[in-house]
Amino acid sequence: MLATALQADLKQPVVVENKVGASGTIGAGFVAKAPADGYTLFFGTGSTHVIAPAMMKTVGYDPVKDFAPIGFIGRAPFVFFGGPGKKGKTLADVLEDARARPGQVSFGTTGTATVYEVAALLLESAGNVKFNHVPYKGFVPMQVDVSGGVVDYGIGPIDGFVKSEKAYVIATLGAKRAHEFPQVPAAGETGLAAFDAPAWAAIWAPAGTPPAVAARLSGALRTVLARKEVKDAIQATGIYVEPGDETMLKNLVTDQYANIQSIMRKAGMDPQ
Repeated sequence: MLATALQADLKQPVVVENKVGASGTIGAGFVAKAPADGYTLFFGTGSTHVIAPAMMKTVGYDPVKDFAPIGFIGRAPFVFFGGPGKKGKTLADVLEDARARPGQVSFGTTGTATVYEVAALLLESAGNVKFNHVPYKGFVPMQVDVSGGVVDYGIGPIDGFVKSEKAYVIATLGAKRAHEFPQVPAAGETGLAAFDAPAWAAIWAPAGTPPAVAARLSGALRTVLARKEVKDAIQATGIYVEPGDETMLKNLVTDQYANIQSIMRKAGMDPQ
């Protein structure tokens, strides 16, 4: 959708090339080494520019120094949920239980070094608690175990499962409430004011891209994101469109990267 919209605004072809693998770091590394002429861009996320660089020993690029920020696209909220037996629980209840039983209250995610594990680390740090992290190979087995009470809670995206009767959504893990669950408080409004998980999407160019070129691309991105049909199509994928400029994106990456590194040091976690 973005490629098609940008193509019309820039009046030249915009081709999508998928370079998958290693949590997006293969694609990020490719763009970091591309010519800085504005013709190679990177659609990345908090995983490629915050989580992977902080939690992996080497990703082959510096998330700040090797990229020229073009613009922020939006956030992708996810939720903290339990099975039907957790109905009525609040995030405060969960944190109180976790403080009383350090390391015994369990939550499932789709694995280590993911945005969901980082969200849990942020929750532990902000709430001054210690959970038992149970990593799974995929959402489905984790969701089955949460609904069956094998693990206490789960962290994941807003999908059909969390909207079903098999799950009870306790909190949105972000600063704002999710559109799909307007009645459910966000972690950021329940006493965890500093909570801000790196779940978002943005666009970068290689470092050294001429400022005028970067400004032209940034302007084109803001223009297409303002169109209702583009905004609606993106939000249908789970990303809430909240355009931001180059400075906002650079500051976001710098701050969240440093924050996660600090939390990892406090938790005694080394990059893997």
